[in-house]
Amino acid sequence: MPLASDFNKVIDLSVITPTSQRPGFLVHCLKQFQLQELHGLLCEQIVVSDGPDAHAKSICQRFAVRYLELPEAHDDYGSTARDYGVQHALGDAVCFWDDDNWYDPHALKTLFDAVQGADIGLVRTQHRLRKRPGFVTIPRQFNGIFLNGDVDTMCVCVKTELARHETWVDGSIEINSDYRWLKRLMKHEPVIRYVPTVIGIHV
Repeated sequence: MPLASDFNKVIDLSVITPTSQRPGFLVHCLKQFQLQELHGLLCEQIVVSDGPDAHAKSICQRFAVRYLELPEAHDDYGSTARDYGVQHALGDAVCFWDDDNWYDPHALKTLFDAVQGADIGLVRTQHRLRKRPGFVTIPRQFNGIFLNGDVDTMCVCVKTELARHETWVDGSIEINSDYRWLKRLMKHEPVIRYVPTVIGIHV
């Protein structure tokens, strides 16, 4: 599989979507990507399957998006798939769309605008509460420190060069890999730009 460095193609933003044997969710996600109001922004979507998946491959061909697959399933909440997607991204920046979330039409433009002049762009999302009904908007507030449970994968856009400095895979298969990855990125003293715009719903 060719790496991003093998291409001479200018892409602003790579949208990395890990998936795992969930064709209904994947189709819905790809439709949301098609409905984005990009205003000239050049984006690519990279779907990375956690193991071979003929259905996902066929769906991606139908929607004309890049499809990659891991040789075998890792069952690590998409961490290995995200690392593989970052490795192959063509964009100046990367963001991460899980296939089961809902994204507003302005989501990608807002994410990309947030990372301009910064290394990490941070936006907000409505997040379903795990232990009781309802949603909460996260981050609730942001003072330059990422808090466990107050940030989600869909809230961040990261310059690709920085994203490649740290892997999502860290030997753990616990949830909150997004928080742990961002904490590792903080070792590089990134400039973070916070834009308090809600871009969708994490379900």
